[in-house]
Amino acid sequence: MYYIIGRRMNMGKRQEAALETKKKIIEAVKQLLEQKSPEEISIEEITKKACIAKGSFYTHFKRKEDVILEIDFQEYAFLKDDVSRIQGVEQQLSYYLIQSVKIIEKNSLSVARQWMKGAVAPLQEEKAGTRKYRFDYDNILSILNNGIDQKELKQTTPVEILTEMMMNQYYGAVASWCILGQERSLVSMMEHYCQYELKILLQDYQ
Repeated sequence: MYYIIGRRMNMGKRQEAALETKKKIIEAVKQLLEQKSPEEISIEEITKKACIAKGSFYTHFKRKEDVILEIDFQEYAFLKDDVSRIQGVEQQLSYYLIQSVKIIEKNSLSVARQWMKGAVAPLQEEKAGTRKYRFDYDNILSILNNGIDQKELKQTTPVEILTEMMMNQYYGAVASWCILGQERSLVSMMEHYCQYELKILLQDYQ
């Protein structure tokens, strides 16, 4: 019995140590991003800043882009809270879509390209891109369902279809930006969509 308890305590300590290492990596990347662009940051710099072995980095992340996306998810969580304080389903959707791509654009093309690869991978593979896709899908769907609950949208509104249409537009814009790079602003593309096409998309259900 004491042996089992001891093993559990050791496992708990190992889990705490692993969590602490992951936090160190994330914090190191946050600090480096204040000084450099994502492309300029190397794994060696991250591990040196975090005071960990290089192998410890790969225990938690496959690449630096995955760390940056993890940091982004912290911002996405705040974004979700912000949306709940906005009145109006169209305004909520516009805010979510525009602010979300601002987070993407502020990082780099390499980060966006990395999670776009994951987004088109089989959904059974838990990659950064598929996690982001599910997060966006669930949030857009939630906003639309809330619009029905608040009687801003008709009960017959095809929320799943509308969500898919918005997701196609959203990820299509990100894909275009990944290809064209600095030739087009991702935020401008999404602002144009929200100002014109989103309004038309919703008007038959309001």
